[in-house]
Amino acid sequence: MAVDIQPVATQPNAFDELIRAVGEKREQPRPWVDVGTYPWSEEDFSSRYVRRANYQQLYDMQETGDDVEDILGHLKPAAKARLLDLCAGNGRHAIAMALRGYKLTGIDIGPGAVSLARDTARNLGLGIDFRQLDVLHISFEDAFDGAYLSCAGISDFSPEDARTMLQLVERALVPGGAFVGEYAEATSAPAQRRAWQFVQAESSLFLDVPHLQLDERSFDAQSGAEVERAYVVPTDGRTRAFTRCRQYYTESAIRDLLESARFEVAALAPGSAPGLRRVVAKKT
Repeated sequence: MAVDIQPVATQPNAFDELIRAVGEKREQPRPWVDVGTYPWSEEDFSSRYVRRANYQQLYDMQETGDDVEDILGHLKPAAKARLLDLCAGNGRHAIAMALRGYKLTGIDIGPGAVSLARDTARNLGLGIDFRQLDVLHISFEDAFDGAYLSCAGISDFSPEDARTMLQLVERALVPGGAFVGEYAEATSAPAQRRAWQFVQAESSLFLDVPHLQLDERSFDAQSGAEVERAYVVPTDGRTRAFTRCRQYYTESAIRDLLESARFEVAALAPGSAPGLRRVVAKKT
């Protein structure tokens, strides 16, 4: 008796799905073209990031108090000066400065970040004005004595967007107002290669459920930008990709960027972690 044996279709598992997704991405991504940035404005991602992010652990950065003292040392604000915290995140810098007597406004695009910052300030009895705003669309005019962007924030924007942001910040400052911004310096840029790292996690910055994750990092020497992309597959088998870029600047490039936004560069100084630098500028 002949037996007709038919192959049984099997459902791909998470690992198969991850490999398939990566296999479809053979071309190296073009910074700021094929890759934008993390979905900061999404509530789930924003809340997860500010809940889990430990900046000292992630980036080997200074403790918040030391970082704040360095920033204030460059801003040199008068007592009770009005300061603008750009991309304020969980509000750690703004809160520390408000405790020192300054009047703070903190803006961030992430709803989770703003909610956490507001709750923390309220619990401490601080009247900080935290707003959910995109720094590329602010409309302040002559409103602040100083502004700052920490955590290498300048490098989180494409050069074009960074110029737009700085033009808006310049408009937001009073004449003579100071700006301190941090960026990733070109001498610390990674080698021009494509690297992969496989991890299995119960939770991460990307998901709160068990998942497989493959991290891709590549650097494009021509544009001076690094691409980070995480392929994430939870138990439902659906692959998701989270991407971001980081722009690296030479000293001349960062000067050109600030000057194109009508700032006068006053100084360059060490940043909050190895490979980071601060630029100090004034509105003329």
